[in-house]
Amino acid sequence: MVESPSLVAAYGIGKSFGSVRAVDNISFEVQPQQIFSLLGPNGAGKSTLVRMLIGMLPPDEGRFVWQDGKQNGALNRAKIGYLPEDRGLYKDQPVSATLEYFAALHGLNRSESRRVSQRWIERLELTPYVNSKLETLSKGNQQKVQIATAVLHRPELVVLDEPFSGLDPLNQELMVNLIREIRVEGATVLLSAHQLHLIERLADHVMMVAKGRKVLSGTVAEICQGPLGGKTLRIEYEHPIDQALVQRIQGENEIQGIRLEQPNLIAVSFGAHQNQLAWLNKLHEWGSVRTFQSTTTSLHEIYLRVAAGDEPGQSVSETK
Repeated sequence: MVESPSLVAAYGIGKSFGSVRAVDNISFEVQPQQIFSLLGPNGAGKSTLVRMLIGMLPPDEGRFVWQDGKQNGALNRAKIGYLPEDRGLYKDQPVSATLEYFAALHGLNRSESRRVSQRWIERLELTPYVNSKLETLSKGNQQKVQIATAVLHRPELVVLDEPFSGLDPLNQELMVNLIREIRVEGATVLLSAHQLHLIERLADHVMMVAKGRKVLSGTVAEICQGPLGGKTLRIEYEHPIDQALVQRIQGENEIQGIRLEQPNLIAVSFGAHQNQLAWLNKLHEWGSVRTFQSTTTSLHEIYLRVAAGDEPGQSVSETK
């Protein structure tokens, strides 16, 4: 059997539940030590795709090929660390006992389990709660315990479904650093999250899915410069913007989107290759401009367009 140069490659993956097509002919590759981000609105098929990848569900069509040549759910479970979106811990157990239990499940002996558990308690700043039952912890600290159970055995592939859920900004930053450290230590990370400003900082590769299909795939830079990317001009006028101006701008062929953010502030999005200066001059002719700002269309803005159904005809980069 031919080995894959990728950690895992997916070919034509499909899955249906009755008449519902949850995943429809999706192909992609995840490279070793890559942070691969899977994005999409609720119900897009992300969780189903992840569960098939790690062997919890069989695909109806297609196959996953691992680096060692094994297919579908054949990867050794000990090589996978999985953080599900829904917490699945024993709430009446203390933090230390919980981590030691999960370490033992992954094959560590008693002394190793204690050593590894202590390391993660310190790393995730849980020392004050070491003997506290999980049900007494905040949602954020419960999330940190759940994350520790997914990575304490040093898996080859770490699958994180909404790892920032319940975390305040300070702990979100701690999680960003932790994900980077995991990758530096040799792991590959498959990340699904809705905090797109953090995804922009972390991801080596992004794949967006909608209605079970892959609609965008590439680096953040490639996506932001692709069919749904471009530039956004935010124009603040001296006076409130009337509907006639909005309709006039909407009638221009080059416009990708228009948003009235305040009574006198409008955001106009257009393709990456459109002439910004020409557009600024045109918008200035249509009213007295007070201030303006030009920005590259963000991953957040592109995500909103995908979620709204404004999908490009093909992915930025296709898996071969």
